[in-house]
Amino acid sequence: MEQYGLGIDLGTTQTAAAVRRDGRVEVVRLGGRRAEIPSLIFVQADGELLIGDAAERRGLSEPGRLAREFKRRIGDPVPVLAGGVPFSAHALTAKLLRHVLDTVARLEGGPPAVLTVTHPANWGPYKREQLDQALRMAETGPVLLRTEPEAAALQHATARRIAAGETVAVYDLGGGTFDAAVLRREGDGFLLLGEPEGVEQLGGADFDEAVFAHVIEMLGDAPAGLDPDDPEVLAALARLRRDCVEAKEALSFDTEVMIPVALPGVHTRVRLNRSELESMIAPALEDTIAAMRRALRQARVAPEELDAVLLAGGSSRIPLVSQLLTAAFDRPVVADPHPEHSIAMGAAVSTATITGGASPFATADPAPTPERTTYPAATPDRTAETAAAETEPVEAAPTETEEITAPAETEEITAPAEPVTARVPVGSAPARPQAGPAATMVETAGPPPVAYSRGAASVSAPQPPPVTTTRAFATAPLQEPPHHQVIQPPISPGGPVHHPPPPDRGGEYGGRKRRGMILLAGVLTAAVIAGAATLAVILSRGDGGAKPQGAGPTPTASTLPYPTDTMLIRVDTGGAGRPERKSNVMLRTPGVDEPVLISGTGGDVLPEWSHDRKRIALTRNLDDGRNEIWVMDASGDNARRLLTGVTGGRAAWSKDDTKLAFMKEVDGRGQMFVAPVAGGAPKQLTFSRDLKDDPAWSPDGKEIAYWVERDGQRDVYALTVDDPNEPGRRITEGDTGPAVDPAWSPDGRLIAYTRSTGPGLSDIWAADADGGKARPLTDDPAREMDPSWAPDNSWLAFTRGPLEDPRIIIVKADGSDEVKLTPGDAREGHPCWS
Repeated sequence: MEQYGLGIDLGTTQTAAAVRRDGRVEVVRLGGRRAEIPSLIFVQADGELLIGDAAERRGLSEPGRLAREFKRRIGDPVPVLAGGVPFSAHALTAKLLRHVLDTVARLEGGPPAVLTVTHPANWGPYKREQLDQALRMAETGPVLLRTEPEAAALQHATARRIAAGETVAVYDLGGGTFDAAVLRREGDGFLLLGEPEGVEQLGGADFDEAVFAHVIEMLGDAPAGLDPDDPEVLAALARLRRDCVEAKEALSFDTEVMIPVALPGVHTRVRLNRSELESMIAPALEDTIAAMRRALRQARVAPEELDAVLLAGGSSRIPLVSQLLTAAFDRPVVADPHPEHSIAMGAAVSTATITGGASPFATADPAPTPERTTYPAATPDRTAETAAAETEPVEAAPTETEEITAPAETEEITAPAEPVTARVPVGSAPARPQAGPAATMVETAGPPPVAYSRGAASVSAPQPPPVTTTRAFATAPLQEPPHHQVIQPPISPGGPVHHPPPPDRGGEYGGRKRRGMILLAGVLTAAVIAGAATLAVILSRGDGGAKPQGAGPTPTASTLPYPTDTMLIRVDTGGAGRPERKSNVMLRTPGVDEPVLISGTGGDVLPEWSHDRKRIALTRNLDDGRNEIWVMDASGDNARRLLTGVTGGRAAWSKDDTKLAFMKEVDGRGQMFVAPVAGGAPKQLTFSRDLKDDPAWSPDGKEIAYWVERDGQRDVYALTVDDPNEPGRRITEGDTGPAVDPAWSPDGRLIAYTRSTGPGLSDIWAADADGGKARPLTDDPAREMDPSWAPDNSWLAFTRGPLEDPRIIIVKADGSDEVKLTPGDAREGHPCWS
């Protein structure tokens, strides 16, 4: 069999593959109707799996058995339920990958000589390690990993001329994620400039839901009487959702479409034109333009220095994308004829490093290779932001440089027979020594089978021979210039790491519509995705019972008496004080034994969720005594330093999550400031010489609660943000104080706080936010502090114990039913539940 290289793009909604043989790259037709297949897995009653087109067909009648968009759930410890069976997201990814490998091997007469798999550029180390686990579970053998923007650039470079030294930006808008990266052509590859940017929970799937919500709104009250237990209703809703997807895609070429609606008792058509679609998705697309601007700032490249903006991902073909890019950057926008395949094709191009042959840049402007017309013979359905100037807003700082290391569990390390030496750009420092062997791809059998997940359905399909290579591959670590990263393909899989940060599952871009219509659309979408049982529960709860948004979903059914929304915590190790004490920020989910690391520099304290739970702000204590405020995604990825020269106190998010309130010393006194999260000069709100600290923004965004010391007692006040007349409205006084650590309840009715009861002792109290009655919630003799409300107002979390040995406790809002969350002798404090 003639050897070939295989590139796979595991997308959120669609999966594509391409092969490279003799210098030619061809798209492999994985499905019956289209070359790509939907990234769907259907769990049959007998446990067998249907994947791709077959899963989509069966999912129309039984949507509760369908697993979809699981790429968005990579790293989420809560399993994906399909047909009542729990799967981890990486296990489902492994099933999909194995299916693609089997299909391609059957078409090509054997396995590939080398495999490249792509991933979003803004995935941090943890999510890449989760991908490693999926690769092991799929028994792929050695794999090259490429970021999706890099793969897209490679494909564009081979299909048209991108000369050495030219700089391009890649705009990659797929089904579930958005990536922006800036690259420069260097020799036979690309140099990544700065750090990529992205919007992880944004893609075509969100636009699909916006269309679906529009259709439901146009139907008025007609869907309100649908029976959630009727299989016919579920099947009809699934068909309607599919028709909405097709309508969205058609509007990339047509200016108007009619969407058929065939629900029980409702038979009509809904007209949708391109301008209506654009009005729905324009806010989300503006976010992608903002991310592209950030990527350019990170790369220190002005828009006029770009030679082109390259489009990738199926959703990039929406006409408004090109219009916004042209208006924003005034540079040529280059679209691939088939953007849904460009990443897979670029991944296949990258296999030339191993399979050899002519350089993909050897010829100028080769004609794009057409899709293959080969169909799989009898493809099976299964397989299975004076003092303001001193507080410096800091542009996004580069994250730690990735180093290329050997796989954690390589069975054999050999010297490469024909090493491919790493390319070092002119002006770069020589390669630096690195402990351990260079990353080496060797001829080796695939890893042993790995259990997928407890209760996961098995796929009883014959397994092809393991993927092997016929040429050794080595990369030397590079000393990289500042703000630039040399792209080398890391060898995967690496060893598994058990730190799963749950991705944000918060509000969606479609949430700008009326609340009632959005709720209804969400209910109906739940019907399509989760099935009748879940829909029945949602309908019975109504508006008032909707679960608050969280960093991660909770299990569908829970016997725990308390909320299971994930909280942020501080975990201490080492000595009792700095610098011996090391503090890291982790996630703790009530009911789950082990916390999950989010930020581990040893000086990370006081973490705070944004209101949409998509981002985290934390205070970082440096060893030299200085403090900084950092902002990052909910998963810990895309961390950037926002402010320096602050006190060691907490930051507080504004209602719309666009600003942070924080404290900074001015002439020896802490003063409150507000800074834009996107960057800009902070605004000083307080100027008095009173001691003050602990800002907490009200849910309505109008006030900031904080404590102020006057006449020898600290009490909680609420300062009006637009007219900050100090000290503000008084909340506690007299016997209800001394009071510190104010925390608004999510509904804005109460303020919990820490009330001092003696030297080194305190309890948790709550006061009416209007300054009315205050009452104790706890009376334990130990020190209690740092209250934080559950997202639904029903419970409180707080810290109990001496400062050097804290524990996290939760109680109901009335102080009853105490539960200790911190296990054993762990030192956990400062919970942030909402």
